[in-house]
Amino acid sequence: MKISWINIGSIEQSEFEKWFDQMSDKRKKEVASMKVEQKKKLRIAADALCRKTISDYCGIAPEEITFGYSEKGKPFAKDLPVHFSISHSGDYAVCAVSENEIGIDIEKIRPVNQRVADKFATEKEKEYILSSSNGFFEIWTLKEAYFKCIGTGLGKNIKDVSFEISDGIISCSKSGYEFFFNPINDNYICSICKKKAAHF
Repeated sequence: MKISWINIGSIEQSEFEKWFDQMSDKRKKEVASMKVEQKKKLRIAADALCRKTISDYCGIAPEEITFGYSEKGKPFAKDLPVHFSISHSGDYAVCAVSENEIGIDIEKIRPVNQRVADKFATEKEKEYILSSSNGFFEIWTLKEAYFKCIGTGLGKNIKDVSFEISDGIISCSKSGYEFFFNPINDNYICSICKKKAAHF
C-alpha cells in the first residue's frame, strides 16, 4: 500500500497546466465544466497525484497510465494489477494505491451542524461524535472510505456499516477490511479502508 498527498497551495500555475495536458479528454471536460478555480486545481492535482503514485508503485511512466470506470463509476487503472482511490478537500488531494481494493477520504475540519450526523451515523456513532472534538469527520471519512473501497459510493445504505473508535483503534461492523487514520495535517481528517488479503 502506498499513500500520497499534495498541498495545492505550493504548486505553480505552470505545473497545473502541464498536469492538465496529461489528463484524459473525459477528465479535461469535467475540469472545464467547473466554475470554482480551487476545485479545478484540486481535480487536476488529484489526477496528477494519482498518476505519480501508481507510477511509483508499478514502476511505469505516468503518461503510460490510462483510466477506465466500472459500471458504478469507480475509476481503475487499465491493464495494471492495482487498485486506487483519490479524494480532495480544502488545499489537499490524497491518493491510496494497493494490490487489494482500497478507499480513501479526506475532509478539512470545519464547523458543522451536528444534526447532519442523524443522516449517516448510528446512535452509538452519534454518542462518539458528541464526545469527540473530531468525531464527526472521523466517522464520516471512515464511511466514505469504506464505500469507495467496495465501489458503490455513498447511498441509502450508509448506516449499514458502523464504526467504534477507542484509543485510536477502529472497529467496523463489516469484516474483511482494515481501517486507518492517516495524519496529514492537524486541520484535516484522512481515513483509509483496505480490503484484507485473501488467505487460502
